[in-house]
Parts: sequence; structure tokens; C-alpha cells
Amino acid sequence: MILHTMAMLNTILDNHSTDEQKQSLLIRNLGNLLFSLFIFFSLILIISTCSLLPFLIYTNFNWAKLEQLDFSYLSYIAMLIGSTAPFLLLSVVKTKGDYTETSMLLHRMILDNGNISKQLFFLEKKIFSSKKQKNNPHFIIISGLARSGTSALTTLLHESGIFHSLSYANMPFTLSPNAWSKLYSPTNKNLKERAHGDKVLFGYSTIEALEEVYFKTFLHDGFIQEKTLSEHNIDEKTYNNYLHYQQLLKRDSETTYLAKNNNFILRYRSLRSFNKDFKVVFLFRHPIEHAYSLFKQHQRFSKLHQEDPFTLEYMNWLAHHEFGMNLKYFQFATTNIPADANPETIEYWIHVWINYSKVILNLEDDPNRMLVQYEDFLHTPVKVIAAISEFTGLKIPISKVERFENTPSYKGELNQVLQQECLDLYQKLAAKKSPI
Repeated sequence: MILHTMAMLNTILDNHSTDEQKQSLLIRNLGNLLFSLFIFFSLILIISTCSLLPFLIYTNFNWAKLEQLDFSYLSYIAMLIGSTAPFLLLSVVKTKGDYTETSMLLHRMILDNGNISKQLFFLEKKIFSSKKQKNNPHFIIISGLARSGTSALTTLLHESGIFHSLSYANMPFTLSPNAWSKLYSPTNKNLKERAHGDKVLFGYSTIEALEEVYFKTFLHDGFIQEKTLSEHNIDEKTYNNYLHYQQLLKRDSETTYLAKNNNFILRYRSLRSFNKDFKVVFLFRHPIEHAYSLFKQHQRFSKLHQEDPFTLEYMNWLAHHEFGMNLKYFQFATTNIPADANPETIEYWIHVWINYSKVILNLEDDPNRMLVQYEDFLHTPVKVIAAISEFTGLKIPISKVERFENTPSYKGELNQVLQQECLDLYQKLAAKKSPI
């Protein structure tokens, strides 16, 4: 009932669809809501009838007359506790994943209804107008194809304390972070390994690629197709609201906005047309090892999505379509991934790597774009941080980081033509990387 009510409100707030589309959605949502009401009252009737059965059986066998039974206030309290306890337990006990039924309901209420999230964003701008300072065009994006080290690098930079960003604590109200923080401020600092199985730990304070909810909401999922995520343009209003959004996330007037966003390449050129000053760090990785890592994650998440459907919903909300049952590849003007390419083969993922890397390699020369080799970050992280510090003009107080370990593991055979193509492209990327 709650979800159908929220869906109706979301449709009413929709200023993107035509009147005919809104009318159709309203009628469908109203029908769903009325059906839910019917089920609700039917269940109340069934439960009430079942609740009376013990009394009817007890009196039918002449063990006692109905008026002789104890109906004191203590009896009613006991019945009330017995009736509600299962529902209370259902709301707080976690399912197979990391979320309770109540938490999943809250996520669906907000993240399934973009028009409501958008209105909450505009309301947040009014309420927290003190944070609506002059837009700052200087922000930093860490991007790359998934499994290229973007999470580790972004987390490491954020730990320096000079950046502000989105964290898991902002979910599901990512577009109204200040209002949500007044109601919800998690204190649990325990970390656990993320679902990728790569020994990367996360907790409520861990930053993640959550800003994509903003673009999904303001672009009405327009760049998301059945099998692809398409390169696209944004308008100036969406760009300005994006800068306002970054301001709303500030905790300290001296910090700089930092975000990990692997989808950023899809709107990079468009954003550059409005802003020449923001910094982007693109990571790239050896194609064969990278493709193998993507292949393994695809198998892992496909299984996870079948076992825990909420995980699939969650990744769809964040436009994380890198692998799993919701797999979609980036669609550029130069994309040439064969229609019969199979994600269950490593060759498919090499095609994905080539598709992405060609775009990165052929971007116009830009002093505010930096190429970082994944292997450099693994072996000499301090030098990479120092290079990023020089690139951004920010003093990043990180002087000691243990090197990361990642042993190459793919031993299988590959199509020789495809292998040579990706290795040649890798060498060209390495030649254009920033000096470390």
C-alpha cells in the first residue's frame, strides 16, 4: 500500500511525461492501490476470524461458556503482543542480504520514485540555503572502467580529510543529505568486505559511487537502454543543479568535492562544455587481467542477483550495470561490440575494455585530465597520490600507504587478433599516462 501510494505521488509530481502518459500511470497506480486495500482488509477479516476460532472451539466442547472466559485488560495486552510480535521481528531481522524489510521498503519508497527525490532536492536547497554558496567549478572525479582501482583510490584520497563526498550513510536519501542526516546518523563504524569478494572493506562512512542517482533522476533515466548506457548531453540547468548538489554535501567550507563515478565518461564531453576547470582522473589497467577480473565479477554477481534480488534492485538504482544480471555496456559513437559476443567468455570483456579505452585515448588533450595506470597505483601508491596532489593543486596529506597486491591469474587462450589489438591500445595508453 505504501509503495503504490508513493508511486501515485511520484506520478503527480512528474513534469516530464505527457498528460496522456501521466493519466495512464495514475489509473494503473490507483488500480494497484485499490487492489492492495482489498487484500489488506481481506487479511484483516481472515485474521479476525482465525483469532476467534480458539474461543469457538473452546466453548463448542462445553469446556466453558464464553462469558466465563477471562477478558481482562491483561488478556488483551497479551493478545496484542502475540499478534504484533511477528511483524515487528520481520521489520528488524535482516534477510539473506544486509537489509531489513523496513530498510528495503524505505529504499524502494525513495529510489523507485525519482520525481519525489527531485522535489526533496529542491526542498533541501530552500531549507539549507546557507549552503547555497557561489558554485565552485573546481571538483575532482575518479573514473575508469570497473575493476580498475577507482574505489580504492577514491577511498584513499577521502581519508586525507580535505574532501567531501557521498557515503553509504546518505542512502537512500542521496538527494537530500542534510535533512536525512538530521534523522539518521549511524554510529556503527564496523567494516566488512564488500560483495565483490576483493577484500575491500566498507562501512557507513565509506564513500561510494552514489552521485549517479542525481543524474538518473534529473535525466529521467534517458541514457539507460535495454542493453546499453549511452553517451549523452546535459543541459545547463542540470549542470548548475549538480554544482548546487555538491555544495549541499559540504561539511567544511575548506573541503573539495570528490566522487567516484565510472559512468562519468558518458557525459564528460558535455560537462566540459560548461566547465573547463574540474579535474578527472581516469584509471586504466592491463586489458587481459582487467577483462578476466570483470568476467569473474560478472559470474559472481549473476549468482548473487539470483540469490538476493534486492542486490539487483540496489545496483539498478545506482546505475551500476558493469556486471551481473543487469549488465549493460557503454554505447559511444565508436562502439563496435559484436552482437553475438557472449559475457560468459573473456573475449566479450576484452571488447568492453577496447570500447572504453579507445574513447579515453581519443579524448581531446586537456590539462585537467589525468591518466593513471592501475599497476602504478598498486605498486607505488604514495607516488600516485603525490602526482594527483600536484595535478589538482591540493596538498593531500598522505605520506605512507602499503602497496596493494594483485597477482595476475589468467592462464587461458585468447583470440590472437583481439589480444594484439588490446595490447597495442594498452601501450598507447601507457605512453600518454601522467608521469609518476
